[in-house]
Amino acid sequence: MSGYIDYANRLPTDKDLLVCLFQRGAADGLNSLVPYTDPDYYAQRANIAVAAPGTQGGAIDLDGRFALHPALAPLKTIYDSGQLALVHATGIPHNSRSHFVAQDIVERGVSAKPLPSNGWLGRHLSLNSTNNGSAFRIVSISGNVPVSLHGASEPLAISNLTEFGFSQEIIDSGYTDVLGNLFHDQIPLAAPAQAALSAVTELQAAELQSILPEHGALYPATDLGKKMQQTAQLVKSNLPVEVICIDAGGWDHHENLPGNLQQSLTDLADSLSAFQTDMADLMQRVTLFVMTEFGRRVAENASVGTDHGTGGVAYAMGGGVNGGQVITDWPGLSTADLHLGEDLAITTDLRTLLAELLNKRLGGTDLSQVFPGFTGPTTANLFLD
Repeated sequence: MSGYIDYANRLPTDKDLLVCLFQRGAADGLNSLVPYTDPDYYAQRANIAVAAPGTQGGAIDLDGRFALHPALAPLKTIYDSGQLALVHATGIPHNSRSHFVAQDIVERGVSAKPLPSNGWLGRHLSLNSTNNGSAFRIVSISGNVPVSLHGASEPLAISNLTEFGFSQEIIDSGYTDVLGNLFHDQIPLAAPAQAALSAVTELQAAELQSILPEHGALYPATDLGKKMQQTAQLVKSNLPVEVICIDAGGWDHHENLPGNLQQSLTDLADSLSAFQTDMADLMQRVTLFVMTEFGRRVAENASVGTDHGTGGVAYAMGGGVNGGQVITDWPGLSTADLHLGEDLAITTDLRTLLAELLNKRLGGTDLSQVFPGFTGPTTANLFLD
C-alpha cells in the first residue's frame, strides 16, 4: 500500500504511540460503566438508571460488579481480548464544577495554584524529546493545540487532515516554492510559516488518501469517527508520529440523559472499535487513553439528566494494557459515602494512571517535573511493563 510502513520497526521498542482522547463536557461515568450491584445506584436514578444485566435492554456484565452501557457493546470484545481496561471513580481532586477550570486542572496535571503554564504531556515530551525533525511528531486533530500539549516543541494542530495543504494544481504551479522563498529567516513569522510549509510537504508525500481502512473496519460518519480514521491513517503512514490528541465534544448531558448518552456512547464505541479493527497487530504498539474533566452528579436532575459532579471513568486500550478488568476502589453511592453529599468520590487519582502510562508505555519520565506536587501512587496495575 502506498505510503505504508511497518510501524513496529519505526519507533524504539520501549515506546508506544499514544492516542489521547478527551471527552469534553464531562461524561456520565455511572451510566457508562454501571455499578449495578450497588443498590443506591437505582435509588438515586429512578428514571435514568441503566437496567441490570440479564434484563431487557440491560447493561453488559463485565466482572460481576460493573457492566457496560448497551451502546458500548462493541467494546466488550476488546475487553474480553485483554486489550481494554476501565477505571471507575477517577479524576483529579478539586472542588470546582466549572468545565473550564476542571479541564485546565486535568490538562495541566496540577490541582494546586498557581497552575503551571504548560501541560502534563507537554512537560513529558519536552523532557524526552526525540527530535525526529518531523512536523508530525506531535499532532492534535482538533484544530487547536490542547492545554495538555503546551510546552511541547512545535505540536501541529490540524482540524481535518484531508483539508490540510494545497491542491496538486497549486503545487504544480510553483506557488509553494514562491511562499517558501518569501518566508525567509529575516522576516517575522518565518519559523511558523516554514514549519507549516514543511508539514504540507510531509503530508503530501505521505499520500494518506491511499491509506484505507483495513480488516473490515467501518468508521462511523461522525466527527469522532472521521478523527479516528485519520488517526489510523497517521499510524499506518511513513510519518514519524509519536502522540496524537483528539477532542470528542458533546458530553454535557444535563437533559434527557438516556437518549443523549446513548447517541454519544454509540459514537464512541463504534469509533474505537473500528480503530481497533483497523490497527490489528499494530495495536500492540499503540496505547489509546480516554479521559474526561469530571463525572456527573449521582442523583438525576429534574430534566432527566445529570449535573456536574466529581468522580468519572477512564478507558485504556491497546496491546500494552493490562485489560479485561475494571479497576476501582469503589467508594459506594450511599449519601454518607458521597463527596460533598452529592458526587461519586475520587478514589484513584487520574495522575496515577497517567504516571503509569508514561513510565510503562512511553519510555519513562521524571514524574516530579511532569506532575509537580503529586505524591500519590504511580501505578494502578493498568498497564503492562
